[in-house]
Amino acid sequence: MRPIYQEYEAKHILNVHKHTDSWFFDKYSAHPYVGCAFGCEFCYSRGGKYLGRRDPDDFDRVIRVKVNAAELLRRQLARQAVDVVTCGDWQVPAERDYGLSRRMLEVVRDLGFPLFTVERSPLLTRDLDLLTDINRQTWVGVVYSISTLDPTVKRAFEPKSPAVRLRLAAMAKLAEAGIMVGTALMPILPAVADDDAHLEEVIVATKDHGGRFVLAGGLTMSGPQAERVWRVVDRHFPQARPAYERLYASDAYAPPRSYSADLGRRVRALCEKHGLADRMPRWIEPGPLGVNRRVAERLFLKTWELELEEAHERRLWAYRRAAWTVDEMATSVEELYNTQGIEGLTALPRIGQRITRLIADYLEEWSRAASP
Repeated sequence: MRPIYQEYEAKHILNVHKHTDSWFFDKYSAHPYVGCAFGCEFCYSRGGKYLGRRDPDDFDRVIRVKVNAAELLRRQLARQAVDVVTCGDWQVPAERDYGLSRRMLEVVRDLGFPLFTVERSPLLTRDLDLLTDINRQTWVGVVYSISTLDPTVKRAFEPKSPAVRLRLAAMAKLAEAGIMVGTALMPILPAVADDDAHLEEVIVATKDHGGRFVLAGGLTMSGPQAERVWRVVDRHFPQARPAYERLYASDAYAPPRSYSADLGRRVRALCEKHGLADRMPRWIEPGPLGVNRRVAERLFLKTWELELEEAHERRLWAYRRAAWTVDEMATSVEELYNTQGIEGLTALPRIGQRITRLIADYLEEWSRAASP
């Protein structure tokens, strides 16, 4: 059954994030459709601020179409500094009917912005010509969303989404074209697809189809999304209900840190086993501010390692805030260090002495590597 389209002219399309996202490293995002015909039962977008006051059951039945998406994006993106933009939505049939995501890619190419996208649809390969152009100009990162290769679990939780084999074939095609691609192993479904055998199956498939990394994330439970997940569990996996009750006790939004950290450690070990990364490399802009991005990336990676170690939240936030400080500097942190030494770094806000020393170590390391 085809969804109903509601066309309208949006007044705003470009979201400017306060801080760079440390998973995908995007600063901006823009999407042409509201709602998704794939209608995965675990999708967190079914409720909350994404749909506003709309009926959550209409999420996959009524798709709102921003018919002026490309023109609006061109006008709003042109006012921003060049950074990574998450853009487009290749769900079918909306994208085949309207072609808005392709037109938005043309805007990204014309304005010289790097692009990131996370997808479940193999239709993305239709626009390989534009993706290749953008990648040649700046950078493209693509993540294919795959929760499991288990057909029973897939049918239960996402019966209308594209076949996983088609996503993997699209991944291989993008990789062959020189585009950086990987897998978002999200959400990992407790008790039905979170054992090492299920995880490794996705990681091996990623490697076999040209992927370079696997990002792992657990299942969140909130509002209409949680109601649907509970229904699927009760209908298809009743033996898993005690595990869900334990992990999401008292209507918890996310499972305990201990569960998430264990999941991350196991995925990291499996990725290392097969020669993949468990984090996505970021786009590094040319010029003096590129070093700031590299330093921030290292600090974000340190934050992730601390999360896997279940470190105290204060330590996590210390590294996260330091990463944002360096990432958002208008001048080069390397030049600051070269002219003022450790004292210059110490004067930076929200960065303690230990992290200041760590930043100096990074800069010294890269300086030695660049020396003849």
